[in-house]
Amino acid sequence: MAQPPRTWIQYDKTLPYIEDRDPSSKPASHLVNDGENSYKVVEGRRPSRMLLVNKLRSEVDRWRDEDYPGITETTRELLYFWFFNDHMINGELFRYWFCQREAVETLIYLFEVRKFDDLEPVIRNYAENFRKDLFQNAVEFAEDLQGRRKIIRYFPELQQQGEQDLPEKGLLRYAFKMATGTGKTYAMALIIVWSYFNRLREKDKRYPDNFLIIAPNVIVYERLAKDFVDSRIFYNLPLIPPAWRPNWQIRVTLREDDSPLNPSGNLIVNNIQQLYESRSADFSPENILEEILGEAPQKDLTKSSETLTDRIKKLSSLMVINDEAHHVHDEELKWHQTLMSIHNSLPGGVNLWLDFSATPKTQTGTYYPWIIVDYPLAQAVEDRIVKVPLIVHRVDRKDPEDITRDNVIQKYGDWISAALERWREHYKTYSAVGKKPVLFIMAERNDYADQIAMAIRKRKDLGFRSPDKEVIVIHVKSREGAAAETEIKISEKDLPVLRQLVRQVDEPDNEVKIIVSNLMLREGWDVQNVTIVLGLRPFTSKAEILPEQAIGRGLRLMRGVSPAHTQTLEVIGTQAFEAFVRELEKEGVGINTVKIPPPLPIIISHERSRLEYDIAIPQTEPSLVRNYKKLEELDPQKIPPVYNSD
Repeated sequence: MAQPPRTWIQYDKTLPYIEDRDPSSKPASHLVNDGENSYKVVEGRRPSRMLLVNKLRSEVDRWRDEDYPGITETTRELLYFWFFNDHMINGELFRYWFCQREAVETLIYLFEVRKFDDLEPVIRNYAENFRKDLFQNAVEFAEDLQGRRKIIRYFPELQQQGEQDLPEKGLLRYAFKMATGTGKTYAMALIIVWSYFNRLREKDKRYPDNFLIIAPNVIVYERLAKDFVDSRIFYNLPLIPPAWRPNWQIRVTLREDDSPLNPSGNLIVNNIQQLYESRSADFSPENILEEILGEAPQKDLTKSSETLTDRIKKLSSLMVINDEAHHVHDEELKWHQTLMSIHNSLPGGVNLWLDFSATPKTQTGTYYPWIIVDYPLAQAVEDRIVKVPLIVHRVDRKDPEDITRDNVIQKYGDWISAALERWREHYKTYSAVGKKPVLFIMAERNDYADQIAMAIRKRKDLGFRSPDKEVIVIHVKSREGAAAETEIKISEKDLPVLRQLVRQVDEPDNEVKIIVSNLMLREGWDVQNVTIVLGLRPFTSKAEILPEQAIGRGLRLMRGVSPAHTQTLEVIGTQAFEAFVRELEKEGVGINTVKIPPPLPIIISHERSRLEYDIAIPQTEPSLVRNYKKLEELDPQKIPPVYNSD
């Protein structure tokens, strides 16, 4: 058996791994917990707890092995081009990861081969009975008095039975559960190319040739816009066969563009807030004058009064792609209402509605029943396409209580010191390979974050040249209402800072080394250099925060670092935070705990009651000076004897 891969940071335990695992091939085995800090390799792919995935996965595997029967010639050419050719990008071999391949293959199988046009028959065909009850169906379908469809099923994640809403009849909606850092954007691009060229070459109107990619906030939008502007991603990756490129006539529309859309071939990238219904629909008078006169006229008359939503409703076909789609589960949310308004306005409705998320769950903790692909964090860790998370347990102490702004440093001092010592080791190690590790500290409140950052900036032992630039704070507004979940509530003053940070923190000349915030950064935090997460806030089910979201922003691999060494994400925090992160073990993620040096510092502080014993020590000049000479210049014969017999 080969030696386990080395890690950049040295630990007192070997991290679990699967020998010769290739992320571009189908997984053939997986890790299973075999005791504390012990894992064994089990043959076969990790089973999914999603309603449709296990049966559907087996059927798609057989279909792939049989060379894709039932597909169009356009689809066949694309699949062969993508997955059966070696691609070179910047002189390096490029292969799509299996999770990206499986995402597009599964959609093709359901849409093109099986030709499902509604979710109900999909569920009837592939739903799994997790209760293993031979006398009860896996699901039961029902309809309420308002005509809304529901299913009743057993939820293995909650170990109980319940009901879930289904999309309305004729709205074909699928979800892709793909862990953070596994290339969801690449999967989206593959799907767009497949649909566009099938509409163009096969003349089949089932395939949409207009696409709407929706982000939950500005931060995610800017990441997507960077990839899709000017069709950049389609030309930088092997997505379009070279002979087909002249036929790629997609026009990309970003949020600043208010010009009319083309009749077809539109790719619209925007954040959901820009899609909410028109100004008039949302207008509510604030005074008697507005009550009488109505809404003030538009100031810039050069701009069209037609909203983006109005323009989208005029299209003949549409594929909706929701990025970070765990925001769309609630029918009461304006996000969902806006998309349903678009669906009901289009002649044939939305052709395909696709949700992408690492955590496609409802607020009750249940997974969507329309998930068709499951690539969990555990698989991503085994494939080494994300960092390996591990808990660094350094403080054997009860979690602090009665924390205030004035005592937060004293209460959390040991944890902060431990994280800073770990960061110094990371900085020393990664600097040798031209990388800058970042420590991310999650505080409970804005004023706590301010105090923590101030204390760190004052530390001389960290060697900061510009403490205010190297240790930054991001403030977050208080959340108000359920709909606030759809936005990262950042203060107006700090929003430009965060945008700039997201874009540049990984750059070699960027000075930021430590980030302190009460912001969870659930999505859009596309930063690779976070190698340590320090959790100093309570994590409860009421917070609606999942363990993967808590550490997810630090999981992305650093680019430009040799894959010969495994990258790790160290998780440090209170006992409550450690227990919270250990919830990931229920998802199959191997979370080792390590106890490694350096030891915690011993803090000696002044005591007022002992001031009378204060001893003043005068500063004196040295009276003796050592004179160092080279050994080869010493003559042994001239050295006086230590003992003289005379």
